[in-house]
Amino acid sequence: MDFQHDMPDLYDDLSERNPEPVLPEQPSPAPEMPVPVQEPPAPVPPDDLPPVYASDFERMMALPPISKQEAETCRHRLEKRWYRRLIELNIFLILFVLIAIAVNTDSYTKSIGEFFETAIEISSETEDTEEAKKQMKDKYEDMLEDIPIEIEMLFYGLMLMTVGFLGLYTLQASVKAQSVKITQRNFPEIYQLIFSFAQRLGMQKVPDAYIVQSGGILNAFSAFIPHRQYIQINTEVFEVAYREHKDLNALAFIIAHEISHIYYGHATMHYYVPIWFSMNFPLFSAIASRTREYSCDRLAQRLTNYDGLEAIIMLMVDRHLYKMVDKQDYFDQTAQDGGFFLWLNNLLATHPIMPKRLRALAMWFGSGELY
Repeated sequence: MDFQHDMPDLYDDLSERNPEPVLPEQPSPAPEMPVPVQEPPAPVPPDDLPPVYASDFERMMALPPISKQEAETCRHRLEKRWYRRLIELNIFLILFVLIAIAVNTDSYTKSIGEFFETAIEISSETEDTEEAKKQMKDKYEDMLEDIPIEIEMLFYGLMLMTVGFLGLYTLQASVKAQSVKITQRNFPEIYQLIFSFAQRLGMQKVPDAYIVQSGGILNAFSAFIPHRQYIQINTEVFEVAYREHKDLNALAFIIAHEISHIYYGHATMHYYVPIWFSMNFPLFSAIASRTREYSCDRLAQRLTNYDGLEAIIMLMVDRHLYKMVDKQDYFDQTAQDGGFFLWLNNLLATHPIMPKRLRALAMWFGSGELY
């Protein structure tokens, strides 16, 4: 694709690209647009908003609901395919271990008996000489070497599941322990935006959102524990709406991107259980991850009616400099870049490299380049 000819003018007036929609007073409920269970937040008085972004806030609050069909058009065309491949790989790994164990069941009885005999012998060793210690060490190493590889895989697999499951709760506890939750009293305008995004997508629950100081790291992510999802927004990202640039659009896009992960089911237990082992294979999991990022970028554009270019550029050059970047010059320069190592860098990355990601955003429609 010739990006120079196909890319829309980055400086088109967004209001011309997307005429201002009219939100019906009481939209009729539909099966694909269930009413959220939470009570709607009290509207933020216009006088309480910083004037520099009051118009952006009102514009986003006036956008119409997004149907399931429209949200599906935002999904990357290969996302479901790569998710299925991860499921297939996961099933193959589990079957491989179980079949290997079933085939060698008879030999395990003898091996298990020898294992425990050696373990008892080692534990009952009382000699404290160097030679005795060396013999005990050799017996211990031989004992571990005799454990069948499929048994080791089963053990490490179960351990990985246990540690991973407990890690979800540990992460949430860590976030709660050092964060400020966005509520109707703490940053009510952002709370109202989050509620609006969730409502327009027909989500049954509005995810909690937390502001966390992370030592200068520009990032945000969605996470979960069973039956509950939440968003972490690093302070360094959150500041863009309140410091020199007063850029509500950039912050709203990043929040919308994370809500999109929750909407598509990326941040749920039932999404990860079928790929629990295969997602540890770097190449396959990286490709699948890039499809998810493209999907959520595209849906975030629909939620905010904003291209998201400056929000992503901010992640590259920091929150103080991103407004100074000449976007057209960046596209012109990166269009000339290429080569094997740039391709390899993208292939192994969990997020699309920035030139590809920004080009996809500039197109507004379609799926981004995966490879």
